[in-house]
Amino acid sequence: MKQKLLPMLLAAFLAPQAVAVDDQKSDDDIIQDLYRGGYAYWQQARNDNGSYEDKLFLNGNRSYVGSIANSGMGLIALTIGHKNGWEPEAEQLALQTLKMLAGKDPHIRVPQNHSNTFIHFYNTQTGDAVGDDWSPIDSAIMLSGALFAKNYFSDNEEIAQLADELYRKTDLTAYIANVEDGLIFLAQNNDGSFKEYATKTYNEYMLVAAFAKHQALDFGYGEDSAPVAFWNKWYATPDNLPVAEYNGIPILSESKKYFTSQFNFLFNNYLIHEYSNSPAYQAATANAASVDHAWWNDLKVDGLESYEWGTGAGACPDGYCVDRFHFDADRQFNKNLVVSPHIMAGFMPYSESARSDLISTYRDKSVNARYVLPDGHEILWRYSYDQPEWKAGWVEGVDFSTFLFGLAAMPENLGMEFFNTYNNYFDKENKS
Repeated sequence: MKQKLLPMLLAAFLAPQAVAVDDQKSDDDIIQDLYRGGYAYWQQARNDNGSYEDKLFLNGNRSYVGSIANSGMGLIALTIGHKNGWEPEAEQLALQTLKMLAGKDPHIRVPQNHSNTFIHFYNTQTGDAVGDDWSPIDSAIMLSGALFAKNYFSDNEEIAQLADELYRKTDLTAYIANVEDGLIFLAQNNDGSFKEYATKTYNEYMLVAAFAKHQALDFGYGEDSAPVAFWNKWYATPDNLPVAEYNGIPILSESKKYFTSQFNFLFNNYLIHEYSNSPAYQAATANAASVDHAWWNDLKVDGLESYEWGTGAGACPDGYCVDRFHFDADRQFNKNLVVSPHIMAGFMPYSESARSDLISTYRDKSVNARYVLPDGHEILWRYSYDQPEWKAGWVEGVDFSTFLFGLAAMPENLGMEFFNTYNNYFDKENKS
C-alpha cells in the first residue's frame, strides 16, 4: 500500500464529494468522459447573461465574480462544444457574450478604464469592477476568444462586427514598456497610467505582445513602432529569449536562474498562431513537457508514481498557488507538491505518455485527483502529494482551460489543427 493511501481513505470517508473509481471503464471511455467533463465545466461556469464566473464552486454556490479572461476561454470552449455537437446553440451564446463585452447589453457593462483596457474581475450581475487590476493579459485572452469565435462562426456577420469592434477598441500597444530590455507593463490604473511593475519575457504576456504588434500595424503606427520592434526582437523566433536548462534541456523562461510555470507555454500554444504554427515554438513546448515530467520523477519521493506530473497554477492548500519546478529536483516553488492534471492534459500533443498518464491518474484510487462537477460530470483537478487529504472547493477557469484544450487537441478528437486554424486571427481573409 502506498504511504499516501491511509490519509486518502480517511479523506474519502469524510468528504462526500469523493467518488469511487469505475474500474469497468475502458481507456477510451475515460478520455471521452473527461473531455466531455472539460466542456461541462464551461457550461456551468456560464451565467444567463453570457458572463463567465472566475471560478466554479463545486458545492454549487456562485460568487458572481467574473474574469474577463474567462470570457475569452469560454468563447473558445463554445466552439469546441459546437464542433462536438454538445452545444447546438453555441453561435447564439457566443453572440450574447460578445454583445455583453462590447457594451451592447443594457443590463450589464463590463468596465474598461480611460485607455479601454478591461478590468480583470467584475460582478457578473451588475458589471461593477472588482478590484483595480486593469489587465492587458486578461484583455488579450478575451480578444483571443472573440477572434477565435469570429473565425469559427465565419458566416455570422454580427459576431465578426463585434469581435472586430473589441479588437479596435482594446488597444494594447502602449503596454510595451521597453523594447531593448523586453519589458511589458503588467497593469494600468483606472486613469490609464501604468502601475509600477513590468514583466520580462518569456511568459504568457507573449499574448499582449502579439496583439500589440498586429494592432500597431493595423492602426497605422508603422513597421518602426515599438510593438513591432518588440515582437521582432523577442518573439519572431525564440532565439533571443532567455533559456534555463534542466539536465541539459533548454526551457524558455524569464531568466537563466529559474523556470516559469507551465501554463505560459500552453496559453501561448493554443491562443497564438505564430506560436502554434512555428516548429521552433512547438519544439520548445515539447521540451517543457519533457522537463515537467522529468522533474517530478527526479523528486524520488516515496510512493510518487511516474504518471504523476504537471506543474501549473490554481487552487492549493494555501488558497491559490502558481507552481513551478526548479533545478536539481528542488521543490521550493511547489512546497505542497501539488500535481496539475490540467497541465498534463494541455501537453497532450507533445508528450507520448500524457494520454496514458492521465488515464492512470484517473484510475489511481490513492490520489485525490477526481472531482465531480455540480451537474455530475467528472474532471481531474489539482491534488497535493504532501497533503493527500486536501481537496479543492473550486476550480479556476482560466487555469483549467488547458484541460479542455489539450483533450480537444488529441488526434482522435479535434486535433491541434483545430486551434492552428481558428487562432489565425490576422489572416487576410479573416481581417476586417
